Amino acid sequence: MKKEAAVTSDFLPDGAERAFAALLGRVRTTREAVGEKWPYFAEPDTGEWTTTDDGDWCDGHWIEMLRITGEVTGDESLVREALARTERSRWKLEKDDQFRGHRFYYSAARLYEYTGDQSMRTLALAAAYAMRSMAMPVNGAMPIGTQVQVRNVTIASRSIVAVDNLHPNCRLDWWAWRETGDEIFRVGPRRMAEVLEKYYLREDGSTKDFIEFDPVTGAVLREFTLFGTVENSCWSRGQAWVIAGALLGYETFRDRYYLDLATTAFDYWWRQCGAEPPPYDFADPAEGIPVDTSAAAIVTAALARLATSPDGPGQAAPLLARLKPMLEALIARTTPTSADDSRPQGMLLDGCFNMPRKVGDRHETLWGDLYLLDTLYTLRRGSPFA
Repeated sequence: MKKEAAVTSDFLPDGAERAFAALLGRVRTTREAVGEKWPYFAEPDTGEWTTTDDGDWCDGHWIEMLRITGEVTGDESLVREALARTERSRWKLEKDDQFRGHRFYYSAARLYEYTGDQSMRTLALAAAYAMRSMAMPVNGAMPIGTQVQVRNVTIASRSIVAVDNLHPNCRLDWWAWRETGDEIFRVGPRRMAEVLEKYYLREDGSTKDFIEFDPVTGAVLREFTLFGTVENSCWSRGQAWVIAGALLGYETFRDRYYLDLATTAFDYWWRQCGAEPPPYDFADPAEGIPVDTSAAAIVTAALARLATSPDGPGQAAPLLARLKPMLEALIARTTPTSADDSRPQGMLLDGCFNMPRKVGDRHETLWGDLYLLDTLYTLRRGSPFA
């Protein structure tokens, strides 16, 4: 017998409805502002977007924001645009890029679940099998890929594995496993998680950023950081991807292995910053460094799924006590933040894209907006979507 999901209103803080409405409104104003381009990150004082021509690594995130807003408001033109933008991204199916997992889960897979469009299902499954083919035979780790697409990041390889790869790479796996039952989508992510635990997770629960492996022997060739700035960095968004990815693995398979991994990484996080948005790098000792609200929103989105799961939160229930205070902290940073705040409504402030390069380091980020929107969307609907 399935357990009842937690009462989701218990996790919705004061201001949640206001923030949800503001985020939906932000999707509409963003759509008007960017036209055919793709939003990326926005200036904190004005809300003006930096855009890309092809969506970079987070095109699927914008597509899902359009779909959610279309569903909630009944505006089917937004859903049609989401479908059209997915077709515009179809060419990326053949790119050897870890972000195909995010790209086609948040676009094709979720659009299939909402519309029943079989062409979206076919596209999502094609991406899932293509992603699985990237796994390193020697250890099962999912690499960043030879054509990985992230603005201002220049590395690309089938031998370099990022700490965040449990989420972008495997997010589509878990949907595909539910859809097909193919064991490759269960075994593959588990192998990636085991590599992460063995090589990336430190004794205190913090994580390393990037590792290059020998593709024949599996030996570690080098360890390095791109988004942290100090020796032994612990990049908080990478930590967030680990926590959220492991929580999603637990939600899907109820495998205690994933929950233990998530708990170890999340306990480290909680000791450092509690419910407040984390510093962009937990190891940077400098004062006044940027925080990253997008990292916190990644975690709350995964917690919200467990809070509303038809199988209940299971053994993860103690972690859900962290959801509401984390949401409160994020909502407090969502415009308007005061009665005289004249900025566009629905901006999740204080995101940090790339601190070392000073790119979008104290900004609204598209993905931060999506994960906060998805958190509130999940809690309001009372069950995980797709």
